[in-house]
Amino acid sequence: MKDNFSKQASTYARFRPHYPPELYGYLLTQMNGTGTAWDCGTGNGQVAIQLAQHVANVYATDISQTQLDHAPKKENIKYICSSAEDSGLPAHFIDLVTVAQAM
Repeated sequence: MKDNFSKQASTYARFRPHYPPELYGYLLTQMNGTGTAWDCGTGNGQVAIQLAQHVANVYATDISQTQLDHAPKKENIKYICSSAEDSGLPAHFIDLVTVAQAM
């Protein structure tokens, strides 16, 4: 696992593209209820913070602790420094998985 973003985390947070509200509206229609979302490769948490407005619990993971340190804090977001392959999240626990720029 290679961390390519820690050195420029503050710049990355300022210049990362934003997504339209319609995208989040669509994603929420794919869930059964408003339970739990996982934003995999969250970076600076830009998607996690949007999901947190509509979802009860958001788990946001990234391999860069520095990126997570720049992410906005909210009571229903839990930031976890981990890889996608080893998130530590239990099976059958997540209602929605998002991966934005991490691909």
